[in-house]
Amino acid sequence: MVNRPLRLAVVGAGPVGLSLALQAARALPLAQISLFDTRAFDADVSGDPRTLAMSLGSVQLLQRLGAWRDEVAQPITEVHVSQQVPSLVGLVGGIVGAWLGRPFDEPQVRIRASDTGVAMLGAVLSYGSVTAALQQAWMQASDAEPHRLVSRFATPVRSLKALGSGGVEVDADIAEAFDLAVIAEGGVFAEQARKAITRDYGQVAWVGHVTLDGARAGVAYERFTRHGPAALLPLAPGRAALVWCVAGDDDPVAELNDAQRCSVLNTIFPAEAGRITDISSMKRFPLGLNAERSLTGDADGHIVRIGNAAQTLHPVAGQGLNLGLRDAFVLVRALSRSADVDQALRRLNRQRAPDRWATIAATDFLARSFTWQFPGAGTARGLGLAALQTVSPLKSALTRQMMYGQR
Repeated sequence: MVNRPLRLAVVGAGPVGLSLALQAARALPLAQISLFDTRAFDADVSGDPRTLAMSLGSVQLLQRLGAWRDEVAQPITEVHVSQQVPSLVGLVGGIVGAWLGRPFDEPQVRIRASDTGVAMLGAVLSYGSVTAALQQAWMQASDAEPHRLVSRFATPVRSLKALGSGGVEVDADIAEAFDLAVIAEGGVFAEQARKAITRDYGQVAWVGHVTLDGARAGVAYERFTRHGPAALLPLAPGRAALVWCVAGDDDPVAELNDAQRCSVLNTIFPAEAGRITDISSMKRFPLGLNAERSLTGDADGHIVRIGNAAQTLHPVAGQGLNLGLRDAFVLVRALSRSADVDQALRRLNRQRAPDRWATIAATDFLARSFTWQFPGAGTARGLGLAALQTVSPLKSALTRQMMYGQR
C-alpha cells in the first residue's frame, strides 16, 4: 500500500498525456504530478493543422476538463460509409435498377446523430486546437498548485528504469524516483520501435485539406475502394480534411498533380459529398499496426504505455486518439479507487482489454482486407455494409462503439 502521496510522471504533453495529467490532478488531490515534454513551454502548438476525429465520448471528456472550444470544432452529425463498386458492376446494377424501376444502391451505412438522440456523433478539430486548450487548462491548474503539479517542458526523458522497490527512475535533467510513470508520446508508425504485435500494411495515407462545392455540412464520408479507404471529415463550410489510403509500393497518387488528384477523388466519393474543386499540399505517411499486448509489460514494473505508445492503428476507423483518451480515463479511475499501484494496474489491464482488442482487431481486419487478392473480397465488404445498414442491433452496436468505445 502507498502510505504517502503518489508520485506520478507523465511523459508526453500531447492530447493524451495532457488529459491524463488533468484528470489525475482532479481525481487524485494528494498526488504529485510531473509532466515532461521535449517541446519548449512557449512553443505555439495551436497552429498544428493535423486533423483529429473525436468521438462523442472524447468530446464529453474535453468538456469536463474545461478544454472544449465550440468555435474551433465542427460537429459530425452524420457518418456515411460506402463502398465504391467496380465500374462494370455499377453499369450492370444501373441497368437492372432501371428494369426494376428503382435506383441501384451501392453498399452503404448511414449513422445519424438525430436517430440516436444526441446532438452530434463526434467532432472534427485540429491537433493544435485540442493540445492548446488542454495545455491552457493544465497550466491554470499548475499555477494554482505549483508545488504539486509541475510542468517540465523542454525536458526530454532519456530513459525509464523499473526499480526493485516497485517505483520507476525517470532520467531527464536529473534522475528522479516516481511511484508510476506513464508514457503518452507515441509518434507515427514509420518512426516507432517495433512492439510485441506489428504489421506493415504496405499502404500509405495521403492527408491534406480539400475545398468542396455543394457539400453537406457536418457529414463525414468514408469510402472503401479497391486501393484502400478514403475519408472526408467536415471542417468549415465547403472545406474537409482528406485521408486517402493507397498501396505504398505502387502508389497511384504520388505522380499526380493537384488537378489530377481532384479529378480522381471526384470519381471516388459519392456525388452527395460535393465536388472537390481544390486540394492543399499533402503529406504521406506509411501505415501499420504496432501494439503492446497490454498497457503494462511484465518486465516494466510501474511503467504504463497509453495512446500511440501502446497501440498505433490504421486510420480506417479513426479511433487512435479516442482509444488513447479512454486509456487515460480508465487509468486515473483505477488509481483513484486503490492506493495500491499494482492493484490499480491490474484493474487497468483487465478493464481496457475488451475495448483495446475489439478496436485493434476491427481496424486490422479492415486494413488487411484491402490487400486480399482473392475473388469476392470486395463483395464480402459490401455484404457486411449492407448487413450493418439493415440489421438494427448490429448498427446500434456499431454506433455505440463509434461514440463511446466498448464499455
